[in-house]
Formats: sequence, C-alpha cells, structure tokens
Amino acid sequence: MRTSAGVVALLALVLTAFTLTSLVLSGRAVDAQLEEGVHQAWDRSATSLARGRYEDRDDDDRSPLETPGHQPEVLALIMDDDEVLEAARLGEDGYATDLSAEDVETLTGLADEVDSEPLMRTLDLEAGRYLVEADTAGRDGVVIAGLPTAPVEGTKAALARVQVLGSLAALVLAGLLGFWWVRRSLRPLAEVSHAAARVAELPMGSGEVSLSQHRVREDLSQPGDEVGDVGHALNRLIDSIDSAFEQRHRSEQRLRTFVADASHELRTPLAGVRGYTEMIGLTEALTDRGRESLGRVLHQADRMGSLVEDLLLLARLDSGREPQRSDVDLGEVVMDAVMDATAASQGHIWIVDVPEEPLTVHGDRRQLAQLVTNLLSNARKHTPTGTRVAVRLEEDSNGVAPGLQDEAGDEPAQIVRLTVEDDGPGISPELLPNLFERFVRGDTARTTTEESTGLGLSIVRSVARAHGGTARVESEPGRTRFTVELPAA
Repeated sequence: MRTSAGVVALLALVLTAFTLTSLVLSGRAVDAQLEEGVHQAWDRSATSLARGRYEDRDDDDRSPLETPGHQPEVLALIMDDDEVLEAARLGEDGYATDLSAEDVETLTGLADEVDSEPLMRTLDLEAGRYLVEADTAGRDGVVIAGLPTAPVEGTKAALARVQVLGSLAALVLAGLLGFWWVRRSLRPLAEVSHAAARVAELPMGSGEVSLSQHRVREDLSQPGDEVGDVGHALNRLIDSIDSAFEQRHRSEQRLRTFVADASHELRTPLAGVRGYTEMIGLTEALTDRGRESLGRVLHQADRMGSLVEDLLLLARLDSGREPQRSDVDLGEVVMDAVMDATAASQGHIWIVDVPEEPLTVHGDRRQLAQLVTNLLSNARKHTPTGTRVAVRLEEDSNGVAPGLQDEAGDEPAQIVRLTVEDDGPGISPELLPNLFERFVRGDTARTTTEESTGLGLSIVRSVARAHGGTARVESEPGRTRFTVELPAA
C-alpha cells in the first residue's frame, strides 16, 4: 500500500509539473495570437490613415473599421496632429459605434505616452477589457488599435479545465492501474513474508523444532530479482536455524538422558548409605558426638535423595512422558498437603478454603500432590514465623487463562484454580521473571531457615504444563500469590 501511494504521489508531482508547464506555454501561445491580431488591426488602421480615408470625410461616410478584414469587437483611435479622426468599436453586427468620452480620454492619454517605441497595454474600458497597441503613424499621426481579452481568457480557462481534468483522470487511472500492478508484483513477496511469519510463530524456546516444512517455495527463492533474493536468503536462514535447533535438541536429549540415568543410578547408592547409616546407629555404641555426626549424614542423605527424586521427575516431564492419569480429587490432595505443612511448621498460620464437593482433575495423583506440596513448602521455607498462608481451591467457568488446554488440546469449559497466598516479605522484582526456572532461589528476597534446591517451583510449572495447565506468581511487599490453573475433569 505504501509503495502504491508513493508511485501515485510521484505521478501526481509529474502531472502537476506537466500541467503547469502546459498552461504557461498554451497561455503564452494564445496571448501571442491576441497580440498578433492586435498588431494586424493596428496595421489596417494605420493604412487607412496613410491612404487619407479620414480627409474630408462626412459624418455619413462609412467608417474604415467597417471595411472587410477587421475582427468583430475591434476598436481603433486614430489621431492626426492631436486631432481625433476616429474613435470607434466594431460591433458583432459589422457596424462601428463611437467610443464613450471616458474611453476616448483613456486612449488619448495613452497616445500622449507614445514615443519612438510602440506601446502594448491591457486597459479596462467601458467597452470591456482590451489589449491595445499604440504607435506613431506618419509624421504627426498616432494610431491605437485593440481587441478584447475576454475570448482569450475564456480560451485559457477552457484549456485549464481540460488539462486539469485530464491530468486528474490520468492520475486516477494510473493510480488504479499502478495499485493493481504493484499488488500483483508484490504478491510473491507477500508469500515470502507469510513464510517468515509462520517461522516466527513457532515455539522455539526448547524441544524439537523443525523449520524445513516452512521453507519458501523453490520458484520464489531463485536469485535474480528482488523476491527471489529475499526468498533465497530466508531459506538459507531457515536451514541454518534448523540445523542449530537440531544440534541443540540432540544436546538437550543427551543432557536429559544423562540426568535421568544419573538420578536413577544414584538411588541405589543413596539407599545403601541411608541403610548402613541407620544400621550403624542401631548396632554400634556411639558417643553423643558420633550420634550427632551420624544424624547429619542421614540428613544429607535424605536431602540428596530428595534432590535426585526432583531431578528424575523433571527429566521424566521433559521427555514428554504422559502422566498416569486418573480422576483425582484435588481438594483431598490439598487438605493432606496442608496437614503435613501444619505439622512441619506450627509457627505459621495456615488458612484453608476448600469446597465440600469434590473438585476433580484428570491427572497423576503423585505429581499433583508434589505440585501442592512444593507450593506450601515454598511458602513455609521462605517466610518468617507468624506468616499467614491462605490456601484456596475453587472451580471457575469464566476466567480461563490463556494457554490452558484439556487433554484434547482444546480450551476447557471449566478450570480448577489453586491459590497459595502469604503476607510475607515478598519476592525481589529481579527474580520474578525467572522464578519458575531451575535452581533459582529466592533466599535473597525472602527470609529462609531451611535449605532449598531451587527445583520446587520448576516442578510446579512442569507438572502444571504436563496436565494442560498454567502456573504464575504475583508478588509485592506484604503479599505473594501463586496461582495454578488446571482443566477440570
């Protein structure tokens, strides 16, 4: 559209310049014709004076203006030795009429200005607007002849109308044809643009991404013209990015496989460490310091086991493995998790709002329990004693969040919303954008008395996404709110 407008604007400038030039040139041509007519009228009038047609002429004699050859509306003032011999205007009927006294006075005033060079003036007379020529004739004679300018002005106006209307018609026609031609010429470029837009809409943050199916057609990617050059460059870019994404995906797969294998393999030695440590505590006589050291070993083994389990769960979720789905009453899961959190941290004030009727979600009970536990653990670990933690579960059919999908990939009719809100110190704004990433800790923003692996909220988001849901957080000093929305069964 902008290209078409630019073409029309340039064409309008060219036509404007052409029209103005034509008007000036045609005006000058018409004016030259009028001046030539005036000069011819002056020659005839001067000839009449030279031939003595005004000598001894009676009042009833025919005026020299009425002789053949003079144009209608021509006027003449002929003076000889300061005496006005003729002051008349030829009418359309071919008869001469005397000029008014005012017009005669105006013309004689012009005659007084005549010197050695002829004068050409435009005068406003009672008879109308005239172009007149005044010059000497003979020894003491002065001849003034003129023609009306009205026909010339009419001709100029008609030419101007024709040229302006013609230019406008040409501009409109050229604009329409230019718009059609530009759109037709740029249609292949629009296809290239659509291909680039499709590539830009692909989710390329992680996972396997294939761009080869979005390459520009071969007939639009042959170098040689503007469209072919752009299509060829875009195809080269797509191929380069596709290759980079393939390499990245292979690296991610190797890393996930390594994490899953390592997590799985670490289970056995960790179980052995925990078992032998417990056996030593039961079978060996230890000092108080020895028992304290043994307790620390058990604590670190439990922490290591929890970290391994979290890594293994994330590896399974990353691999795209479908959860073992069944109908789960999320209200029951929330109540169990709150009871465990209350027992683990009696210094916090726990408020629960769960409806009596079941709120069913189709998913993996163990993973959903892990999601709720991690949210409550996050609120417990990163807020000081005395913090109020409100846990609310509700069903909503109106506020479906963007990106929420059911098992069929469609937007669900109803959702189950879980919110965990506390009145703690809040989360630093710098951490909020990446809070659900792995190994991100909020210790710098919130008070913590327990160690954190930085995987809890990452598991929350991964489990929510695996069940077609979403997880988000809002935080400010004195209020932090985590919201998880899942499609209802």
